[in-house]
Amino acid sequence: MSEEVKIPLPQSLQEIVGSLLFASESPLTQLELREAVRAVDAEEVENREIMDVYRSCTTKEIQEALRGLEKALEVAGIGFKLVCTGGTYRLQTSPSCGRYVRALLKLDRPSRLGRASLETLAIIAYRQPLTKSEIEEIRGVDVSANIKTLMDLQLIRLVGKSELPGHPFLYGTTPLFLEHFGLASLQQLNELDPTLQRSNPKKKAQEYKKKEKTSELEQAAEEAAVAEEKAKEDLQAAENVDAADDGAKAPEDVQREFELDQPIGLAVDGEEDEDDFIIDDTPDEFDDDDDDEDYEEEEDDDE
Repeated sequence: MSEEVKIPLPQSLQEIVGSLLFASESPLTQLELREAVRAVDAEEVENREIMDVYRSCTTKEIQEALRGLEKALEVAGIGFKLVCTGGTYRLQTSPSCGRYVRALLKLDRPSRLGRASLETLAIIAYRQPLTKSEIEEIRGVDVSANIKTLMDLQLIRLVGKSELPGHPFLYGTTPLFLEHFGLASLQQLNELDPTLQRSNPKKKAQEYKKKEKTSELEQAAEEAAVAEEKAKEDLQAAENVDAADDGAKAPEDVQREFELDQPIGLAVDGEEDEDDFIIDDTPDEFDDDDDDEDYEEEEDDDE
């Protein structure tokens, strides 16, 4: 009777992690790797102690296994490497071997993005989330066609709506974007070009709300200014009416004021007044001579 062939145990946790990534059809997170390792029970009594060590692995031990696997693949240079994109891990062929892989799989040459689409994608990647109008403000041209192309390639997606008037859609990148460009996270964009710092989504959300509040305050201030200007115009119109009333006097009042202004004893418009009188202001010393002359003339007349 032949003995049953025993399956050898893995030599390390790194070996287990490598096999899981190789067999998986989709990228795996650290949590998924840990749960897969813990899901295996000991099949034999003599192996229970070793299997229990793997079943009690922690997230930190999974991280160490991934780092060891990455270094081992780099040293081995076997045509594929460990790649982390968006918090998930997978094995990927080396870019230098891409043409040979396409020839084996009989794949066409991958389509390349045009310069305009790449510029639009870069703006979204660094400034997300942002609206279509904001993209057009930066580029200075219409980006409707570029956004459609990027959406069809699943490199960007709708991530919400803005708080601005009209609530336009906000655009952001997808996990496929990170996978396509070999980025572990969006934070690596800052490392590629320190002069283009990626925007903070939370800060941008606050800016949207701040803009909305600012626009409301500006509208209220404008309405207050219009009301104040109208009040000034009404007040000026009332003052003009009062001034016009003061200047409009009855004809008899004007005639009365004119008569009071005339000198006493002088006729108006060249006409003599019967009631006018003349004040004799001749000195008395000349009055006596006049009387004597009048007296002498009367005597001559009598003779």
